[in-house]
This record gives sequence, C-alpha cells and structure tokens, in this order.
Amino acid sequence: MTFARFKTNLALVTLLGFGYLVYDYASAWMQPAFGLSGTVRLEGKPLAKGIVRFISMDPDLPWSFGGYIKDGRYEVPQEYGLAAARYQVEFSSIGAEDVQRMLDAKGRGESIELKEEVPTRFNQDSKVQIDLTSGTVLQADFDLK
Repeated sequence: MTFARFKTNLALVTLLGFGYLVYDYASAWMQPAFGLSGTVRLEGKPLAKGIVRFISMDPDLPWSFGGYIKDGRYEVPQEYGLAAARYQVEFSSIGAEDVQRMLDAKGRGESIELKEEVPTRFNQDSKVQIDLTSGTVLQADFDLK
C-alpha cells in the first residue's frame, strides 16, 4: 500500500469514526419531545403561582424541564418538551415575578425574603414521580396533600 493510499484510508476511517460520535451524541438530543399540561393543587386549592420542575431519573437523559404555574395550571410546551422518561417532580410557589422582585431589590442593595408556601416534601425533598416512558401522557394533574 502506498503512503498516499494509507493517508486516504486513514482520513476515511477518521471521518467515519467522527461521524459516528456526532451521531451517537446527537441522538440523545433527537429524542421526540412531548408537551405536558395540567393542574397543581395544594391542600385542595389551586396553587396561585409558582414553578413545576421535571427532573429526569434516567442517567442517559440527565435533563430538567419546567413550566410556570398560574391559577393552578401549568404547561410545558412541546418545543421545550419532555423526552419519554421517568421524572421526579418538584413544585414551588415562588414564581417568575417573585424572582424578578428579588433581583431588582438586590440591584438596589436591598434584600427581600421570599416565602415558600409549598412544603419541602414537594419541592427540595419531593418524592413525586411521573412516568412518561410511553410518550402518550399529555396531561398530568397533581394534588399536593
């Protein structure tokens, strides 16, 4: 085999290997995404505002998704959607407006304390889970008691 032919074959093998790596890593991002919406109730009443987070329990898909809660309803649009996996679900009553208020106060050199209405067993220590592996769940309601 001539040196020129060796270089050509080496280049082809390298490109094929690189192409496989790109395909392999990109395939995780090519998972179909699903939108999800529903309601969140705290002690029987709709949660006025807040955030719901879905944290993947699949080590191959270490992603986190979320949506804002307003008047007891939330939505995760399909374009920001969830891959088919099992998720731990965390809830917070601190909404986007509260975070913005806190940041504005910090910019003025002040500090404000935000009050979390959701018990820690539903946010930091949440045991709430949802299984979206089937890809058919489009709505999920949560009643935090």
